[in-house]
Amino acid sequence: MTDCEKLSVFSKILEFRTVSAQPGSSFEMAPFLQLHDYLQEAFPAVHKNFQREAVNKGSLLYIMPGSNPSLKPIMLTAHLDVVPAEEGEKWPHHPFRGIIENGRVWGRGSVDYKIGVSGMLQACEDILNEGFQPDRSILLAFGHDEETGGMNGAAEIVRLLRERNIQLSSVLDEGGYIYSLPWLREDVAVIGLAEKGYLTLRLTAGGEQGHASVPGIRTAAGALGECLSSLEKNQMSVRLSEPVKRMFKATKHLLNDSLREEFVSLSLSEMTNIIEKWPIGNAFIRTTTATTMLHGSSRENILPAEVTALVNFRPVPGDHSKDIVKHVKEIAFPFSVEVEFEDVRKVFEPSSEASTETDDYRSIREAVEEIWPGLAVAPGIFPAATDSRHYGQIADNVYRFVPAHLGESGLSVLHSEGESVSVEDYLNAVEFYTLYIKKMCGGK
Repeated sequence: MTDCEKLSVFSKILEFRTVSAQPGSSFEMAPFLQLHDYLQEAFPAVHKNFQREAVNKGSLLYIMPGSNPSLKPIMLTAHLDVVPAEEGEKWPHHPFRGIIENGRVWGRGSVDYKIGVSGMLQACEDILNEGFQPDRSILLAFGHDEETGGMNGAAEIVRLLRERNIQLSSVLDEGGYIYSLPWLREDVAVIGLAEKGYLTLRLTAGGEQGHASVPGIRTAAGALGECLSSLEKNQMSVRLSEPVKRMFKATKHLLNDSLREEFVSLSLSEMTNIIEKWPIGNAFIRTTTATTMLHGSSRENILPAEVTALVNFRPVPGDHSKDIVKHVKEIAFPFSVEVEFEDVRKVFEPSSEASTETDDYRSIREAVEEIWPGLAVAPGIFPAATDSRHYGQIADNVYRFVPAHLGESGLSVLHSEGESVSVEDYLNAVEFYTLYIKKMCGGK
C-alpha cells in the first residue's frame, strides 16, 4: 500500500463513532460492529493469517502463532472506543470525518487511541505481505471500553487468555509519548515503565432544604466548597517513584538554559520544587486531586438538602487508596463532609514497574532511535491509567509508548476538541510497530 492509501484507511477508521458509555448507560454497539467489518476489509492479510475473535461483542483479539512455542508471546494493544465529542465543542473539522488537512489527520481518537489500532494492523499487514513468518506468537488486543475502565473489554480478554494458560513476555500499550516538557529544551520519548492508579471519591455535605431567600449562616454548598478548597491547598505529599527518578536523570542534560545551573546542584527531591510548578510535572511526582463533578439543587431558588462532589485521584506509586481516603477524611472532618468511594469496582492501585533489562524494552528503544535519530529516550511513568492495568496480570512486563508528538498541549491533546495527529507521526507509527514486531519476533 502507498502512504496515501494507508492514510486513507486510518482516516476511515476515525469515522466510526465508537463512543464508550458509562456503566448503566445505553452502549451503542452498532458502530463497533461496523468497524470490525471494515477492519476485515482493510487488512485482508491480517485476517487471513491471524485468528480473530470478538470478545463481549465489542472487543477484538487477534493471535498469530509463532514457529517457536518456547518463546513467550508479545501483545500490542490499543482501544477501539473514544470519548464523546460534545455539542458546542469548537472543532476545526468534524470529529468523526477523519479529515486530512494541513499535514494532519483530524478526528476523535486520532491520538487516543486509534493511531494504535490502525498503526498496529497496518504494520502487520505490511510485513505479512512481505512474507514475514514470526518465530514468536503475536497478539493484538483491542478493547471497546477502555475509557470507562475496561471491565468488559480488556478484563474479559485477560480472563480468556488466563483460561488458555497464556503468559506474555510483554504488553505494549499507550501511555508514553514524545513529550515537549516545559522544563526541557528538546523533545523526549518517554517509555512508560509504570502507570498511576485510579479512584474517585464522593464527598457529601448535608444541610436543611428550604427557600433560597432565607439561607442559613452556613449552607451545604458552602461547607462543601470550603472542603474542596482545602483539598486543593493540601495536596498529597511528593513521592518520587523510581521511573520518574530515572527520567529526571536521563534528561538532566536537556534542561532549559535558565534551569540548568540551578538543577545541576540540586538533589532529586529538591528538583521537584521546580517540576511541580507545571501540571504535567506535578502529575509525575504526586497523587493528583481533581474535582470533576458537582451536584446540588434542582432549581436556583431551592437550598439543597445535600450537595455532592466527585473528586478523582491518580495515586503515584507509593500511595495506596487507603492513604488517600485517610487524607481526604482528615480534611473533610471539620466541614462535616462525608467521604466514600464512588465505585469500588473502579479503584486501581498504581501498577508495578517494568524492567529495562529485557529484549522487549531494548526493542522499543531501538525502534524509536532508528526512526528519530538523536531524539532522547527515557524511561518514565504514565500519569493516567490504561487497559494495561488488566493486561499486567498475564505479562512479565508492561510498556507504554505511543509514537506520536503531543506538542505543547501535552496530555490534554488526548481528549481535546480538535484532537489530531500529524501525517508524519502516523506513518512513523506504522514504521515503529513494524520495527518492534520484527525485532521481537524474528521470523523469516
